Amino acid sequence: MLIPIGTVKPHHSHRFFARTTLVKGHYHYIEGFTKTVNGNGLDGHVHAFQGITSNQGKHYHRFYSVTGPAIPLGDGGHYHEISDRTYYNYDEPLELLYGGVQYAANERPKHDHQFKGITYEAVGYDPYYERIFS
Repeated sequence: MLIPIGTVKPHHSHRFFARTTLVKGHYHYIEGFTKTVNGNGLDGHVHAFQGITSNQGKHYHRFYSVTGPAIPLGDGGHYHEISDRTYYNYDEPLELLYGGVQYAANERPKHDHQFKGITYEAVGYDPYYERIFS
């Protein structure tokens, strides 16, 4: 069976990992999996991703973003670049009894971090894709 290059777009996601910039004497790690989409290394698709950074200095940051377009690899796979910033959090954490996000009534010093990295190999199993090539 002949299938034109770039027409098969398997359902997949990617693992990502990056370290934020150093701000206020600390940095955070971000890691997780992108949202799933159908795509390949030639179609320019992107993935949404979100999460919470590692906890450093008694706080964490939220992040929400979209990857750059697919970058093809020689083996037929692809990856994506990620680059954005975290949401702000206070320089000195609030004393909380329970987890979650809480903001003070008065203005407090706050900061954010930049991050940049790449995704790793596509993960997931697409039965349609497997049926075509098996």
